[in-house]
Amino acid sequence: MAEVLCSRLVFGTVALGLPYGLPPVGASAPVLVDAATAQAALRSAWAAGITTFDTAPAYGVAEERVGAALGADGEVWTKLPPQVRDVEAALASIAQSCARLQRPRLALVQWHNWTRALGEDASFRAVWSALADDPRVAGLGASTYGPDDALAAVESGIFRVVQVEWNVLNQRVVTAITAAARAQGVRVAVRSVYLQGLLVTPVVPPRYAGLAPSIARFQHLAQSWSLSPAALALRAALDHPGIDYVLVGLDRPVQLEAALAACARPVLTDAQRDELIALDRGDDPLTDPRTWAKPA
Repeated sequence: MAEVLCSRLVFGTVALGLPYGLPPVGASAPVLVDAATAQAALRSAWAAGITTFDTAPAYGVAEERVGAALGADGEVWTKLPPQVRDVEAALASIAQSCARLQRPRLALVQWHNWTRALGEDASFRAVWSALADDPRVAGLGASTYGPDDALAAVESGIFRVVQVEWNVLNQRVVTAITAAARAQGVRVAVRSVYLQGLLVTPVVPPRYAGLAPSIARFQHLAQSWSLSPAALALRAALDHPGIDYVLVGLDRPVQLEAALAACARPVLTDAQRDELIALDRGDDPLTDPRTWAKPA
Protein backbone atom coordinates (compact mmCIF):
# COMPACT_ATOMS: atom_id res chain seq x y z
CA MET A 1 0.00 0.00 0.00
CA ALA A 2 2.82 2.41 0.88
CA GLU A 3 4.44 1.78 -2.53
CA VAL A 4 1.16 2.60 -4.30
CA LEU A 5 0.84 5.84 -2.38
CA CYS A 6 4.46 6.78 -3.09
CA SER A 7 3.75 6.39 -6.80
CA ARG A 8 1.04 9.05 -6.40
CA LEU A 9 3.46 11.50 -4.84
CA VAL A 10 4.93 14.08 -7.19
CA PHE A 11 8.18 15.73 -6.14
CA GLY A 12 7.68 19.49 -6.49
CA THR A 13 10.98 21.16 -7.33
CA VAL A 14 10.29 24.87 -6.99
CA ALA A 15 12.32 25.05 -3.76
CA LEU A 16 15.26 23.39 -5.54
CA GLY A 17 15.42 26.14 -8.13
CA LEU A 18 14.71 29.38 -6.27
CA PRO A 19 14.20 30.66 -2.70
CA TYR A 20 10.67 29.60 -1.73
CA GLY A 21 8.38 29.12 1.26
CA LEU A 22 8.89 30.19 4.85
CA PRO A 23 12.37 31.43 5.86
CA PRO A 24 14.52 29.06 7.93
CA VAL A 25 14.69 29.79 11.64
CA GLY A 26 16.79 32.92 12.16
CA ALA A 27 16.55 34.05 8.52
CA SER A 28 14.50 36.95 7.16
CA ALA A 29 13.85 35.40 3.74
CA PRO A 30 13.74 31.96 2.08
CA VAL A 31 17.11 30.47 1.12
CA LEU A 32 17.94 28.43 -2.01
CA VAL A 33 19.39 25.01 -1.21
CA ASP A 34 22.80 24.24 -2.70
CA ALA A 35 23.23 21.99 -5.73
CA ALA A 36 24.57 19.01 -3.77
CA THR A 37 21.62 19.06 -1.38
CA ALA A 38 19.21 19.32 -4.30
CA GLN A 39 20.79 16.36 -6.09
CA ALA A 40 20.75 14.24 -2.93
CA ALA A 41 17.07 15.04 -2.35
CA LEU A 42 16.10 14.04 -5.90
CA ARG A 43 18.10 10.80 -5.89
CA SER A 44 16.80 9.83 -2.44
CA ALA A 45 13.22 10.38 -3.54
CA TRP A 46 13.73 8.27 -6.65
CA ALA A 47 15.32 5.48 -4.59
CA ALA A 48 12.37 5.60 -2.16
CA GLY A 49 9.82 4.98 -4.93
CA ILE A 50 8.78 8.49 -5.97
CA THR A 51 8.78 8.38 -9.76
CA THR A 52 7.27 11.71 -10.89
CA PHE A 53 8.91 15.13 -10.62
CA ASP A 54 7.22 18.48 -11.28
CA THR A 55 9.28 21.44 -12.44
CA ALA A 56 9.18 24.52 -14.71
CA PRO A 57 11.46 26.96 -16.52
CA ALA A 58 10.08 29.61 -14.16
CA TYR A 59 11.56 27.76 -11.16
CA GLY A 60 15.04 29.22 -11.53
CA VAL A 61 17.63 26.44 -11.89
CA ALA A 62 15.20 23.60 -11.04
CA GLU A 63 15.12 22.00 -14.50
CA GLU A 64 18.92 21.91 -14.71
CA ARG A 65 19.13 20.34 -11.25
CA VAL A 66 16.51 17.71 -12.06
CA GLY A 67 18.31 16.80 -15.26
CA ALA A 68 21.69 16.56 -13.56
CA ALA A 69 20.34 14.38 -10.76
CA LEU A 70 17.97 12.06 -12.63
CA GLY A 71 19.07 11.89 -16.24
CA ALA A 72 16.51 9.60 -17.91
CA ASP A 73 15.12 8.21 -14.63
CA GLY A 74 11.50 8.89 -13.67
CA GLU A 75 8.81 10.96 -15.34
CA VAL A 76 9.04 14.74 -15.47
CA TRP A 77 6.23 17.25 -15.62
CA THR A 78 7.22 20.74 -16.71
CA LYS A 79 5.46 23.89 -17.88
CA LEU A 80 5.66 26.59 -20.51
CA PRO A 81 6.97 29.95 -19.33
CA PRO A 82 4.18 32.49 -18.67
CA GLN A 83 5.35 34.77 -21.50
CA VAL A 84 4.99 32.13 -24.25
CA ARG A 85 2.20 33.07 -26.64
CA ASP A 86 3.13 31.65 -30.05
CA VAL A 87 3.98 28.28 -31.56
CA GLU A 88 7.62 29.07 -32.34
CA ALA A 89 8.32 30.18 -28.76
CA ALA A 90 6.48 27.16 -27.34
CA LEU A 91 8.48 24.69 -29.43
CA ALA A 92 11.70 26.47 -28.50
CA SER A 93 10.75 26.20 -24.82
CA ILE A 94 10.12 22.46 -25.18
CA ALA A 95 13.53 22.02 -26.80
CA GLN A 96 15.21 23.97 -24.01
CA SER A 97 13.39 22.01 -21.30
CA CYS A 98 14.37 18.69 -22.88
CA ALA A 99 17.99 19.85 -23.01
CA ARG A 100 18.04 21.06 -19.40
CA LEU A 101 16.26 17.91 -18.20
CA GLN A 102 18.54 15.66 -20.26
CA ARG A 103 15.70 13.62 -21.76
CA PRO A 104 14.08 13.40 -25.21
CA ARG A 105 10.45 13.29 -24.04
CA LEU A 106 8.40 15.02 -21.35
CA ALA A 107 5.69 13.06 -19.53
CA LEU A 108 3.51 16.16 -19.12
CA VAL A 109 3.70 19.77 -20.30
CA GLN A 110 1.46 22.14 -18.36
CA TRP A 111 0.27 25.64 -19.04
CA HIS A 112 1.23 27.67 -15.99
CA ASN A 113 -1.68 29.69 -14.51
CA TRP A 114 -4.21 28.67 -17.18
CA THR A 115 -7.52 30.57 -17.15
CA ARG A 116 -10.95 30.16 -18.73
CA ALA A 117 -10.36 33.30 -20.82
CA LEU A 118 -7.06 31.94 -22.10
CA GLY A 119 -8.82 28.81 -23.30
CA GLU A 120 -10.83 30.96 -25.72
CA ASP A 121 -7.73 32.69 -27.12
CA ALA A 122 -6.77 31.70 -30.69
CA SER A 123 -3.02 31.94 -30.02
CA PHE A 124 -3.30 29.57 -27.06
CA ARG A 125 -5.28 27.11 -29.17
CA ALA A 126 -2.59 27.19 -31.85
CA VAL A 127 0.17 26.55 -29.33
CA TRP A 128 -1.73 23.72 -27.67
CA SER A 129 -2.52 22.06 -30.98
CA ALA A 130 1.17 22.15 -31.92
CA LEU A 131 2.20 20.61 -28.61
CA ALA A 132 -0.44 17.90 -28.88
CA ASP A 133 1.24 16.80 -32.13
CA ASP A 134 4.81 17.10 -30.83
CA PRO A 135 6.47 13.67 -30.25
CA ARG A 136 8.50 15.17 -27.40
CA VAL A 137 5.29 15.74 -25.40
CA ALA A 138 3.50 12.69 -23.96
CA GLY A 139 0.62 14.58 -22.34
CA LEU A 140 -0.81 18.04 -21.71
CA GLY A 141 -1.93 19.59 -18.45
CA ALA A 142 -2.89 22.86 -16.78
CA SER A 143 -1.95 24.53 -13.53
CA THR A 144 -4.80 26.73 -12.27
CA TYR A 145 -5.92 28.81 -9.31
CA GLY A 146 -9.44 28.96 -7.89
CA PRO A 147 -12.51 26.81 -8.57
CA ASP A 148 -13.78 28.61 -11.70
CA ASP A 149 -10.64 28.23 -13.81
CA ALA A 150 -10.01 24.71 -12.48
CA LEU A 151 -13.50 23.61 -13.50
CA ALA A 152 -13.11 25.22 -16.93
CA ALA A 153 -9.83 23.34 -17.42
CA VAL A 154 -11.40 20.03 -16.44
CA GLU A 155 -14.37 20.56 -18.75
CA SER A 156 -12.30 21.81 -21.70
CA GLY A 157 -11.38 18.33 -22.90
CA ILE A 158 -7.79 19.38 -23.72
CA PHE A 159 -5.95 18.44 -20.51
CA ARG A 160 -4.98 15.05 -19.14
CA VAL A 161 -4.01 16.45 -15.72
CA VAL A 162 -5.25 19.59 -13.94
CA GLN A 163 -3.12 20.84 -11.06
CA VAL A 164 -4.82 22.89 -8.32
CA GLU A 165 -4.20 24.19 -4.82
CA TRP A 166 -5.40 22.10 -1.85
CA ASN A 167 -4.77 21.76 1.84
CA VAL A 168 -6.97 21.14 4.88
CA LEU A 169 -7.66 24.88 5.24
CA ASN A 170 -8.46 25.35 1.53
CA GLN A 171 -10.44 22.41 0.15
CA ARG A 172 -12.94 24.20 -2.07
CA VAL A 173 -11.27 23.76 -5.48
CA VAL A 174 -11.15 19.97 -5.36
CA THR A 175 -14.71 19.90 -4.03
CA ALA A 176 -15.81 21.97 -7.02
CA ILE A 177 -14.16 19.81 -9.69
CA THR A 178 -14.25 16.21 -8.44
CA ALA A 179 -17.46 15.11 -10.19
CA ALA A 180 -16.52 16.72 -13.50
CA ALA A 181 -12.98 15.34 -13.38
CA ARG A 182 -14.24 11.81 -12.89
CA ALA A 183 -16.76 12.21 -15.71
CA GLN A 184 -14.10 13.60 -18.08
CA GLY A 185 -11.36 11.15 -17.12
CA VAL A 186 -9.10 14.00 -16.00
CA ARG A 187 -6.55 13.36 -13.26
CA VAL A 188 -6.43 15.89 -10.41
CA ALA A 189 -3.06 16.86 -8.92
CA VAL A 190 -2.84 19.06 -5.83
CA ARG A 191 -0.09 21.33 -4.56
CA SER A 192 0.42 23.43 -1.40
CA VAL A 193 -0.66 20.64 0.97
CA TYR A 194 1.53 22.16 3.71
CA LEU A 195 0.36 25.71 2.90
CA GLN A 196 3.99 26.70 2.27
CA GLY A 197 4.97 25.28 5.65
CA LEU A 198 2.40 27.06 7.80
CA LEU A 199 0.56 23.86 8.71
CA VAL A 200 3.71 22.28 10.11
CA THR A 201 5.46 25.23 11.75
CA PRO A 202 5.55 25.20 15.58
CA VAL A 203 5.12 28.98 15.76
CA VAL A 204 2.83 30.83 13.35
CA PRO A 205 4.42 34.14 12.26
CA PRO A 206 2.39 37.18 13.36
CA ARG A 207 1.47 38.21 9.82
CA TYR A 208 -0.50 34.91 9.47
CA ALA A 209 -2.18 35.25 12.87
CA GLY A 210 -5.64 34.97 11.32
CA LEU A 211 -4.90 31.33 10.48
CA ALA A 212 -3.44 30.47 13.90
CA PRO A 213 -6.60 28.96 15.47
CA SER A 214 -7.17 26.65 12.52
CA ILE A 215 -3.51 25.65 12.42
CA ALA A 216 -3.54 24.96 16.17
CA ARG A 217 -6.63 22.76 15.76
CA PHE A 218 -5.00 20.86 12.91
CA GLN A 219 -1.80 20.30 14.87
CA HIS A 220 -3.82 19.16 17.89
CA LEU A 221 -5.58 16.57 15.72
CA ALA A 222 -2.25 15.35 14.41
CA GLN A 223 -0.90 14.92 17.92
CA SER A 224 -4.04 13.14 19.13
CA TRP A 225 -3.79 10.69 16.18
CA SER A 226 -0.06 10.07 16.79
CA LEU A 227 0.94 11.74 13.54
CA SER A 228 3.30 14.60 12.82
CA PRO A 229 1.57 17.63 11.26
CA ALA A 230 3.50 17.00 8.04
CA ALA A 231 2.39 13.37 7.87
CA LEU A 232 -1.24 14.30 8.54
CA ALA A 233 -1.24 17.13 5.96
CA LEU A 234 0.03 14.72 3.34
CA ARG A 235 -2.12 11.78 4.43
CA ALA A 236 -5.23 13.97 4.25
CA ALA A 237 -4.50 14.59 0.57
CA LEU A 238 -3.56 10.98 -0.22
CA ASP A 239 -6.80 9.69 1.31
CA HIS A 240 -9.04 12.23 -0.44
CA PRO A 241 -11.20 10.43 -3.03
CA GLY A 242 -11.01 13.34 -5.47
CA ILE A 243 -7.19 13.57 -5.58
CA ASP A 244 -5.01 11.46 -7.88
CA TYR A 245 -1.56 13.04 -7.41
CA VAL A 246 -0.08 14.97 -4.49
CA LEU A 247 2.77 17.41 -5.14
CA VAL A 248 5.16 17.93 -2.28
CA GLY A 249 8.35 19.95 -1.99
CA LEU A 250 11.09 17.64 -0.69
CA ASP A 251 14.23 19.73 -0.63
CA ARG A 252 15.38 18.43 2.77
CA PRO A 253 15.77 14.85 4.11
CA VAL A 254 13.29 15.44 6.95
CA GLN A 255 10.60 16.27 4.39
CA LEU A 256 11.21 13.05 2.47
CA GLU A 257 11.12 11.08 5.72
CA ALA A 258 7.77 12.68 6.61
CA ALA A 259 6.36 11.83 3.18
CA LEU A 260 7.43 8.20 3.42
CA ALA A 261 6.07 7.97 6.97
CA ALA A 262 2.73 9.30 5.77
CA CYS A 263 2.58 6.67 3.02
CA ALA A 264 3.21 3.93 5.58
CA ARG A 265 0.41 5.03 7.93
CA PRO A 266 -3.06 3.43 7.97
CA VAL A 267 -5.79 5.07 5.94
CA LEU A 268 -7.63 7.83 7.81
CA THR A 269 -11.03 6.81 9.13
CA ASP A 270 -14.24 8.47 7.97
CA ALA A 271 -14.51 10.17 11.37
CA GLN A 272 -10.98 11.56 11.04
CA ARG A 273 -11.67 12.80 7.53
CA ASP A 274 -14.82 14.53 8.78
CA GLU A 275 -12.73 16.35 11.40
CA LEU A 276 -10.37 17.54 8.66
CA ILE A 277 -13.20 18.60 6.34
CA ALA A 278 -14.46 20.83 9.17
CA LEU A 279 -11.18 22.77 9.05
CA ASP A 280 -11.91 24.15 5.56
CA ARG A 281 -11.99 27.96 5.62
CA GLY A 282 -13.88 28.32 2.34
CA ASP A 283 -12.77 31.29 0.27
CA ASP A 284 -10.72 32.93 3.05
CA PRO A 285 -7.97 34.84 1.17
CA LEU A 286 -5.52 34.08 3.97
CA THR A 287 -5.30 30.50 2.65
CA ASP A 288 -4.03 31.80 -0.73
CA PRO A 289 -0.26 32.56 -0.59
CA ARG A 290 -0.67 34.95 -3.54
CA THR A 291 -2.40 37.37 -1.15
CA TRP A 292 0.34 37.29 1.47
CA ALA A 293 2.28 40.49 1.92
CA LYS A 294 6.03 40.13 1.54
CA PRO A 295 7.90 40.32 4.87
CA ALA A 296 9.50 43.67 5.57
